[in-house]
Parts: sequence; structure tokens; C-alpha cells
Amino acid sequence: MRTSLHAPVSPARRRVLSLFVNGVIAVTGGALSVLLGVFAARPSSTAAGGRWFRAGPVTDLVPGVPVPRVVSVPAADGWYRARGRATVFLVWEGGRDVRAFSSTCTHLGCQVHWDAEATRFICPCHGGVYAADGRVLEGPPPRPLATVRARVDDSGNTVLVQL
Repeated sequence: MRTSLHAPVSPARRRVLSLFVNGVIAVTGGALSVLLGVFAARPSSTAAGGRWFRAGPVTDLVPGVPVPRVVSVPAADGWYRARGRATVFLVWEGGRDVRAFSSTCTHLGCQVHWDAEATRFICPCHGGVYAADGRVLEGPPPRPLATVRARVDDSGNTVLVQL
């Protein structure tokens, strides 16, 4: 004669267990729906672009000479938040007039540097050379350096760039 190790489950106990399992599934599904709704309703990270960031004081600039400045830019990837760095060259033209160029070469994305002796931007990767106004002078870059919107703030002390 065989005996069962498990006692028969009463219908009331089955009902409670069924309600518990269905409740857990409903709560989990509701939480996932809320998360998906937040992602769907939240503006994309590209919509957040175009903000103005502090690039440095005007007193650090010399008229007509590109000065590199590293700008801290917040970056978002889903729920992950970080701060990225973007380098721009600021060219002060006196008063409240400031131009800014990206430091990224338009050929393969290397970082250019300013050669003060030759008065040119030089890309160390593939020999790209840019004029002080960002035009391509030599090498493989297909386009001039990207311009970045820049302005002096209302106090006249700080340069702001739009990234």
C-alpha cells in the first residue's frame, strides 16, 4: 500500500494561493507598465540638446587666438546619468563677440589642437590642417571644423556655448 507524502490541499487554501499568485503577477505587470509609460512620456535625450554651458571667463581669452576649453555636459542613457566632456576652441574677437569651434576633426573624429607657431589647427591622426577660422587647408578632412554657438553672458564676464 502506497501512502502519499502530501496531504490533499483544501479548496479554500487553493483559492488563497491562486489569489496570491495572481496578485503578484498583477503588481509586477503594473510596475512594468508604469516604467514603460515613463519612458514613452519622457522627452528624448536629443530634445534636451541646445542648452547653454559655461565655457570659461572672458578674461582668459586673447583676441584672435583660439583657446581650448573643456565643457562638462550631462549625458543620459535611459536611467543612467553621467557627465561627458566636450572640448571647444573659443576665439574672442573683442567686446562681446566670441566664435567657437568643435575640437573634433571632421575626417575621423580625432581631437585637433591649436599650433600657435603655424597659427593653424592640426589633426595628429591623419594630417588634417585647418585655418584659424575652421576652413580645411590640407589633408583628408571633408568639411571645416564644426562651429558651436557662443555668446558672452549678460554680465559680460563669462563665455557660454550651446551644445
